[in-house]
Amino acid sequence: MSDEPAAPEFPAPPSYRHWYRASLIVTIVLVLGVVAVLPVAVRSMQEVLGRGSDPLYDLGTGAEVSLAVLEAAEAEATYVNLGMVDLDETTGQLTLAVSGNRACGERCPALELTFIALDDDADQRRGLPPSATLSLAPDDRIFSQSVQLPIRGQPSLYPFDTYQLWLGVGGSATQADGSQIELRPEVLVGQATVTLQNRVPDMIMSAPEAIAPEIVRAEADPFGFLAVQGLTFTRPAYLQVLAVALVLLIGVSAGLALFTRGIDDLALGFGGIVLGVWGVRSVLMPQAIGTVTAIDLALSWLILLLLLGLAIRAALHFHRHSELSLPRVRPPS
Repeated sequence: MSDEPAAPEFPAPPSYRHWYRASLIVTIVLVLGVVAVLPVAVRSMQEVLGRGSDPLYDLGTGAEVSLAVLEAAEAEATYVNLGMVDLDETTGQLTLAVSGNRACGERCPALELTFIALDDDADQRRGLPPSATLSLAPDDRIFSQSVQLPIRGQPSLYPFDTYQLWLGVGGSATQADGSQIELRPEVLVGQATVTLQNRVPDMIMSAPEAIAPEIVRAEADPFGFLAVQGLTFTRPAYLQVLAVALVLLIGVSAGLALFTRGIDDLALGFGGIVLGVWGVRSVLMPQAIGTVTAIDLALSWLILLLLLGLAIRAALHFHRHSELSLPRVRPPS
């Protein structure tokens, strides 16, 4: 056993000590911030993984359909459900599955239902916005069809992208004698029920927001609207929390590797650092989106800064071993 005294530990120079203190504060704030938002992510994941059927909303009022209303359903009536089953971010199209059944005492009227993607431009537009029409013959007692409507949103903001649709519904019923009746809320009382339901698996739909039909109706429109509902779709909260936390943590990890490793180790292992940074994308984006997203931009900038830092460290390393002295600029007398 050696009796040699241990080498004394010299404190860090004051100039470096400030950097260590600043780094300590930043690291503690980052860790506390990530720990603080983790319960939000866990709660959101529990809601999504244990997600059952989304609630039904009444098309006319936008209110959630209660169990008492479902139990009081009449036998001879028309029931239509609008299920949002798919949202294509690339094409900006929302697919609605229109399904239902109807029972009539004698003969069911022929129905024409028109679904319109409206906007707050009734004072400027001429003609109906993009729409889709569904026709039901008198013999169609059970029906299931799908229509597509454009939806507003910015896929490049993923996972903070939000999509909106002002869904207008109108139409007419043709009686057996050939007379046509425009579908109005007072006509459907006790005769028909139309509901909305979100069935897009990876999107959260807020409760519909009822919009007054006269706000979105233009003078040239061929008919009035039975109802207009504002629909908003967002990503689950855990995706947003994970995106911010993972990008920050992988950035700090890559920065530590850049500034603490020796230039030889850094040159050999820098490819692995870049692959590790870009690998976060596959975790945050399991499904491909046909546009450049905020995740792509954040990781691309991070890789660019890492490569720039590597180039600066390499230049300093070469200058140190080249035994060249940089010219000094003398201050003016």
